[in-house]
Amino acid sequence: MNYEIVKLGKKDLPMYYGFNALRKFCRKTGKSLNDLATLGNDMSLDDVVELIFHGTQEGHRRAGVDFTLTADDIGDACDGDSEGMQRCLELFGEHMGNTFKDQEGKKEKKQNPSKSTK
Repeated sequence: MNYEIVKLGKKDLPMYYGFNALRKFCRKTGKSLNDLATLGNDMSLDDVVELIFHGTQEGHRRAGVDFTLTADDIGDACDGDSEGMQRCLELFGEHMGNTFKDQEGKKEKKQNPSKSTK
């Protein structure tokens, strides 16, 4: 899966929530992998900004675009753009679901190799 362009504030930002973005978010916030599954239930404003920041950082990397934004820039872009912020969070759910579904599929293939007939 590749990045998606999301309009946040006045900026069109490439965004992607893969393992790198999730790893960096967890390291920055002290959250665990298990915490990601219930993140939307009780997110602080810091969590929202950090999550969008790391998804945007990873999107820029995948797009081959220099990333110069700060967490404050992301917070500023969220001001008055609840629709853009909501799309960023929805994208997190979509990408996270795909990321873990892909990993489960790889695990199943490894555990249950197809049988060949002679």
